[in-house]
Amino acid sequence: MKQTIIAAMAVLLFAAAAPASAGTAGIDLPEYTKHTLENGLTVFVMETREVPLVSIRLLLPAGSAADPAGFEGAANLTAELVMKGAGGMGADEIAEQIEGLGGELSASADRDYTAVAGNFLARDLAAALEILGTVVASPDFPADEVERQKEIVTAAIHSVKDSPYRFASREFARLLAAGHPYGHPVEGSAADVEKLTRADVAAFHAANWVPEGAFLAIVGDIDAKTALKLAKKRLGSWRGERAAAAVPVLERRTFPGTRVVVIDDPELTQSQIRIGNIAVGMDSPDYFALAVGNNTLGGGFTSRLMDEIRVNRGLSYGARSGLAQYRRGGTFTVVTYTKNETLREAIDVALEQVRLMRDETLTGEELASSQRYLSGLFPFRIETNDHLAGWLTRLAFYGLGEDFVETYRERIGAVTAADVQRVARENFHAEDCLIVLLANYAETKDQLAGLGGIEVIAKADIE
Repeated sequence: MKQTIIAAMAVLLFAAAAPASAGTAGIDLPEYTKHTLENGLTVFVMETREVPLVSIRLLLPAGSAADPAGFEGAANLTAELVMKGAGGMGADEIAEQIEGLGGELSASADRDYTAVAGNFLARDLAAALEILGTVVASPDFPADEVERQKEIVTAAIHSVKDSPYRFASREFARLLAAGHPYGHPVEGSAADVEKLTRADVAAFHAANWVPEGAFLAIVGDIDAKTALKLAKKRLGSWRGERAAAAVPVLERRTFPGTRVVVIDDPELTQSQIRIGNIAVGMDSPDYFALAVGNNTLGGGFTSRLMDEIRVNRGLSYGARSGLAQYRRGGTFTVVTYTKNETLREAIDVALEQVRLMRDETLTGEELASSQRYLSGLFPFRIETNDHLAGWLTRLAFYGLGEDFVETYRERIGAVTAADVQRVARENFHAEDCLIVLLANYAETKDQLAGLGGIEVIAKADIE
């Protein structure tokens, strides 16, 4: 762990110290090919020769936003179960085949998509695609595995309440996007997961795990023509038609007068603070200006929130801001925590920093520092075959353009202070926002006067 922390710090220091001239230099990706199979599956193949390995990654538009109403958690449970039985093989046999190759393969759901991804020796690409094709197109969903996995998932959902940080973040997301599919946790609710049946999981798979709209990337020490031929052989016969409803747009909105929701836990001596609003999604033309603005406000160790809340006032060990950008919308969030006695001071400082982002332009040094930081770190995000496979599939899924990686640093470098102020005014709200506090209400309620309309919910009443 110590070595990991030291390595991470070295990366951050390198990024911060990188000269400005290096921050805008272009990045050349290895050449790759793109093919669309007759069944609608898009296949990317990229040759890299540094190590004798290959990464495969299949991205399907089958995230938790596609969960049917009343069946939250279907996408996550489906992803967990495809590796537990497919093509007549049981979970142990699938695992033994993967381990026998010295590889790894897993499936996981996010809000927008599900990914099945793994790493293998390049010489084992055919066998790897055979396993991937089987779990993707022919899962068996054994009844005993369905029940076992439901127990594991519900236990994990209940365990979130034991972590104030995770619990506050989960409930903030639920309240912020209430009524929209992005509002419920990817894992779903325990009540919904408990009532999911094998037939429900199979129905979700049939409606969402189809080749049309899916993207497969193969990156590694392989011959491109051979890799494409193998992909066609194993996945070209995959069939299915999408039957899932389209995910609605998460409309941008504010919370007039500011809505304050206190989740009361009488046992707490520290308060969790979440502040935010609905913002733009992944397809926004302001992606790069938002990245610079968010980094300046709360994206790094030298951000304004860290300076004011941690360094200057000693209110917390951590404070940050973040943008969660999805296909159909996004959110902006400020995250911190503090002692009960300093709850109001921490909220006021956080809101003031958000307000300053809207009211004032960045200094030249602040702008340059954030640009150096983001541009300096970016090469570390495209180092491995796994990274490259991830970029190829995500860029295609979100329609970000095939030159996104090559032009990233140039476009970060082109952001102006005026750009940042404009997008901050549109996406970072200090008034008319949502504030969620996980706190001891009896000890902190006197500090909350004037913040906005206050609602109190007992933690015990939340699943």
